[in-house]
Amino acid sequence: MSRSGDRTSTFDPSHSDNLLHGLNLLWRKQLFCDVTLTAQGQQFHCHKAVLASCSQYFRSLFSSGGGSGGHPHALGLGPGAQDGLGGPPKEPPPPQTQEEPGTPSSSPEDKLLASPRAINNLVLQGCSSIGLRLVLEYLYTANVTLSLDTVEEVLSVSKILHIPQVTKLCVQFLNDQISVQNYKQVCKIAALHGLEETKKLANKYLVEDVLLLNFEEMRALLDSLPPPVESELALFQMSVLWLEHDRETRMQYAPDLMKRLRFALIPAPELVERVQSVDFMRTDPVCQKLLLDAMNYHLMPFRQHCRQSLASRIRSNKKMLLLVGGLPPGPDRLPSNLVQYYDDEKKTWKILTIMPYNSAHHCVVEVENFLFVLGGEDQWNPNG
Repeated sequence: MSRSGDRTSTFDPSHSDNLLHGLNLLWRKQLFCDVTLTAQGQQFHCHKAVLASCSQYFRSLFSSGGGSGGHPHALGLGPGAQDGLGGPPKEPPPPQTQEEPGTPSSSPEDKLLASPRAINNLVLQGCSSIGLRLVLEYLYTANVTLSLDTVEEVLSVSKILHIPQVTKLCVQFLNDQISVQNYKQVCKIAALHGLEETKKLANKYLVEDVLLLNFEEMRALLDSLPPPVESELALFQMSVLWLEHDRETRMQYAPDLMKRLRFALIPAPELVERVQSVDFMRTDPVCQKLLLDAMNYHLMPFRQHCRQSLASRIRSNKKMLLLVGGLPPGPDRLPSNLVQYYDDEKKTWKILTIMPYNSAHHCVVEVENFLFVLGGEDQWNPNG
């Protein structure tokens, strides 16, 4: 309690809990909901104020410009946002709200205070329905139910919708759940989402197991598909740790193990900084040649498809369906720079990499497992 003249300010610590409880009650009973989110065909009725208060994405979406709420908006938030991939029928773009003549330009802060954009229906392509349901549960209750089967979907939705609090809870959950039984699964999730701390924690279990292998088991590990780690550099570092764990006995196996690595898959800067710095890679003739061949491969990037060998072939025989750029459906039709792949297990599109430019209406061809993108346009004019 604080006093100022005749005025008294009293703080009620239970108000925030009561407010959240009230909002949750309204959500459960579907009262006063003013926006419908659709993910994988499942609808969720929500309150714009709740979404905008917790998500930077929704805050920007609802506060920027005006529009008609009569049609669903298909938002290309993530994988699956391109034309022809199961989205709703395309509708004509809603009319844009015009500023009054003479109105001064608004600041970013003013935009957050502007009238909410009249959007009643949003189709969130690339978001899983399970992940979205659990994220909404958090927004209305401050609790999120996580398991190793659902955490990746929740993590994806929280990153797409820019809700860092949920991302933090997912990371904390993964860090606390790592064990000998699941470290490979956790390591895969951490690598996919760039969770460096989680990846290091998971790799500790992997390293402890690897150090106890004999030579034949280590050789089989390097030949296995898929590999136990997410990159060729990590596979090299694992091999180095195994060799140095009993250097006097194991170093004789270095050339044999290094032949099983695919150094051309390691980016050139990492070859110089992480591989060339290892002593036996500079002194052993076999290892020297392997390193030199990989450097020569990187020196001629436009001839790599003609120089394929086992040392440069990716460690997978699985065929993937790729989606390169394109125009997302909906009113904001800007060409995409995403390269996405279809995850057959999750039945959804996921981001593989990002092109250096946006592109639509281009041609794509695959040669020796190399993808070439030709032509196209980097912007879209609604007037043709």
